[in-house]
Amino acid sequence: MHRYRTQWLTTIPDGPDKTFYTHGAHEVHLVESWESPDAFPSTVGNKTRDVHAYSSAPSVELLVNGKSVGTRPVVPMLQGAGSYAEFLAVPWEAGNLTAVARDASGKPVASTSRTTNGKASALTLTLDAPSKLTGTGDALFLDGSDVALLRATVVDSVGHRVVLASTNISFRILSGPGYFQGAHNGDPHNHHPNNAPWVVAWHGLARGFVRVTSTAGRPARERELLRQIDTIGPMSIHALPEHGSAEPIVVEASADGFAPVKLSIPTSTDPSAAVLAVAEASAGKPVDFFAADRT
Repeated sequence: MHRYRTQWLTTIPDGPDKTFYTHGAHEVHLVESWESPDAFPSTVGNKTRDVHAYSSAPSVELLVNGKSVGTRPVVPMLQGAGSYAEFLAVPWEAGNLTAVARDASGKPVASTSRTTNGKASALTLTLDAPSKLTGTGDALFLDGSDVALLRATVVDSVGHRVVLASTNISFRILSGPGYFQGAHNGDPHNHHPNNAPWVVAWHGLARGFVRVTSTAGRPARERELLRQIDTIGPMSIHALPEHGSAEPIVVEASADGFAPVKLSIPTSTDPSAAVLAVAEASAGKPVDFFAADRT
């Protein structure tokens, strides 16, 4: 994702074929964490780490605890091989690793950091969608199909994500018109069932999906037709009783050794909370997935 953005999205001019405008901004992304070489089987006993940074800027400077370890050029993929700044055998010391992207004149245009983790001490549970921050509205629409995206994170005592944590995290619905549809961690080698209410964290992260069970936001006639079609699903006559009000869905995440955490997901019967309505409001123009010319 970051390679795509830094080498294609942010290096081409804004225009109608661009996914979204970047207004000439640059970015930089550190591939590696800043944990001890002893944390990895292949580098146990080493005193250095290799570091790679993707950036749309011409060069990247790397700093360890505020001290520069050098600057490397970045060749955009549009111009040839390269695509990232490579720093080999960087002396490791606990603390902070920072990458600073610089333009052709040497001016800083973007930066990012990694911090050596402490011991895993807690779980956090946050909402990626619906969320104003992600342009996905501020409530689930009670149409029987809207889905929330949850993020569970293993953190240390100061709130930093523990990047090597592989904690087994469980989810459950405590109340409200929703059910837990599944979980994943982003690991391409993960073979756990996607519809299970648990998942092992990968890089300290786990994703949960919560679907609404109420159809209170739909017209009565539409609800009746859906009940006839969806014979065994959340909109059937055998499903949970329909909620007449837009009460929140309360979810809990838990893991051995940590206090459980709760999250309240807002719901709504207002049609402005429907997926396409939110997309139109975010895009500032009508959204019609069937309007494209398919001839």
